[in-house]
Amino acid sequence: MIELQQIKERIAAERYRDTNSCFELRMMLMDAASTLTTKHISNLRQGKDPQVSLTLLRAFRSVRQHYFSLEKAKEGDLECYNTIRDAVVRELAVLCHQLKGNVIALHLGNPAELKIAQ
Repeated sequence: MIELQQIKERIAAERYRDTNSCFELRMMLMDAASTLTTKHISNLRQGKDPQVSLTLLRAFRSVRQHYFSLEKAKEGDLECYNTIRDAVVRELAVLCHQLKGNVIALHLGNPAELKIAQ
C-alpha cells in the first residue's frame, strides 16, 4: 500500500509543463497499473481475501482506461491532462483508504517487543 500512496503523491505533484508531460503522466499510470497488477497476483497466490483482489483488479482497469484516454488525447490538451491526473489521484486515494480497512492492527501487550524490529 505504501507504493500506491507514493505513486498517488507523485501523480498529484505532477504538473503540465510541455507536450512531454503527457508522456510522463502515462509512464506514471503504467507504474501504477504495474503495481496494482503485482499486488493483485500476490494476493491471489497467497490465497488472501478475494475481495481485495477484485478491488485491485477494478483499480487496474480504471487506470488502464485513463492511460488509453490520455494516449488518444490531442497533443498538448491541458484540460484532458488535468482531468485524468485528478481522476487517478482520487481513485488511488479511495483505493488506499479501502485497503487500509483490510490492514490488521496488531495489539501488543508489551511495546518493548517492537524494539527488536527497530
